Amino acid sequence: MNPLMKFGVIMLIALELTFIKSVTVNLVIIIVSALIYTVLKLRWQQWLWLLLLPILPGLGSWFSLMYFGTGDHVHMAWIMLSRVFAYLWLGGLFTLKLNDERDIFLATLEQRVHLSATFVYALVGVLNFMPAVNQQVKTIRVAAQMRGQTLHIWAPQLYFKAILAAIRWSQNLAEGMVSHGFTEGATRTHLAVVKIKLRDWVIAAIILLMFQLLLFPGWY
Repeated sequence: MNPLMKFGVIMLIALELTFIKSVTVNLVIIIVSALIYTVLKLRWQQWLWLLLLPILPGLGSWFSLMYFGTGDHVHMAWIMLSRVFAYLWLGGLFTLKLNDERDIFLATLEQRVHLSATFVYALVGVLNFMPAVNQQVKTIRVAAQMRGQTLHIWAPQLYFKAILAAIRWSQNLAEGMVSHGFTEGATRTHLAVVKIKLRDWVIAAIILLMFQLLLFPGWY
C-alpha cells in the first residue's frame, strides 16, 4: 500500500479509537498489529521498544484512574492502559517501516497532495543530514575529551556547537539546490511519478470497513 494511504488509514482508526470506550477493540488492534509485525519480521530490539515505550504512560493512566478516578474508574483505567498500547502499536505499523518508504511518502505528499516542493525537499535534506548530525555530535565530544573536557549528553555546549554546524550545512544545502536549478515556486517535472493505485484505495476501504464492523457489530 502507498505509505500516504497507510498513514491516512492509521490516522482514521486512531481517531475513532479516541471515542470508543472498549477494551476489546483495543486488544484486537494490538493483536492484529502483532500479527502484522510477525509477518514483517521485526528485530528483537524493535519488539523491545514496542513493549517498553507504552509501559510508563500506560501505567500512569491506569494508576491515576484506578486510585483517583470517579464513576466507572476501574473500566476506564483498563481502557486507557490498553488504548496507549493500541495507539503505539498501531502507529508503529507506519513509523517502523518509514525509513524504507520515506522517499515515496514525501514524493506522494508533493505530487498528489501538492505540498510545497520547497518544504518537501528541505525535509528530505534534513532527514539525509541526520546521520551527519550524529557523527558531528560524536566528533564534538571526542574533540572536547582531547582538551580534557567531558561533554555529557545534557551539556548545552554540545548542542550549541551542533546547531552551529547544522546552520552551516543548511546554507550549503540551499546553495547546492540553487546551483542544481531548484527554483522556489516553479513548476517541476519528476523522474518518477507516484500514482496511488486502485488497489490501494480498495485495500484502505476494506480495512476501514472491517474496523467499522468491529466497532458496531450490531450492523450485521
